[in-house]
Amino acid sequence: MIDDGTLVWRDMGRHTILACGDFLPENTGDPAVLYAYRQQVAETILQGEQLLATITIPPDADVEQMTEGRHPCQQRLAFEELLAHYLSLRNLRAMAETDAAIALRGGQRQVDAFIGGLPFDLTAAQARVVDEILGDLRNPHPMMRLVQGDVGSGKTVVAAIACLKAIACGVQVAIMAPTEILAEQHWRNFCAWFQPLGIEPAWLSGSQKASARRQALEAIADGSAGLVVDTHALFQEGVEFKRLALVVIDEQHRFGVHQRMA
Repeated sequence: MIDDGTLVWRDMGRHTILACGDFLPENTGDPAVLYAYRQQVAETILQGEQLLATITIPPDADVEQMTEGRHPCQQRLAFEELLAHYLSLRNLRAMAETDAAIALRGGQRQVDAFIGGLPFDLTAAQARVVDEILGDLRNPHPMMRLVQGDVGSGKTVVAAIACLKAIACGVQVAIMAPTEILAEQHWRNFCAWFQPLGIEPAWLSGSQKASARRQALEAIADGSAGLVVDTHALFQEGVEFKRLALVVIDEQHRFGVHQRMA
């Protein structure tokens, strides 16, 4: 088992060393830096044989080191996991940058007017995140961004600014919440913000009358509904968007992976 594992480890090591060179921070392009970086990673990866032996045949280890997480094999496992996670994320981002998306380069006048009309000033953190999101929306590649913050920190208004920019560029936005109660709360908030701007958010709910739901579905299909709020039912059969370009998912951890990626 150890021999087999060692062979696999060596094979993985070669591929990982090569991959690390492709994902240097800011990719310096300096051959000397690249060589030194690969050597450093190689020295750590090639300790895999000792690590496998340690896992398969527990040695006489320093108990204090093990309990405090300072044992070299524990640190090696932590490095392995972090490196794999880092490379996988960089790979996903690189793949996303090969896909095409609608570049939303307009709407700045509406965004500035909206921010100026708020009864409060954006915090420094909100302003920074807004600038980053608007910058992503201007790119012709998909955006996958997670906005984190405590309850009441102002994440919803940040989402509203992004939604407004998209709508001002002539595309549709969907807001997906995990429950109908939360979805209705978002719909009411966005109505208060957007109705004065001439934007009527559409609302889909399982409790709607058939006529109201039919009208909402028609508005979504013909594109007259620029903003649509609902639960995951937004992406079920019968809901057809004309030009959907931005999806905001609230409490995304409460949805399944396939629901979030739909």
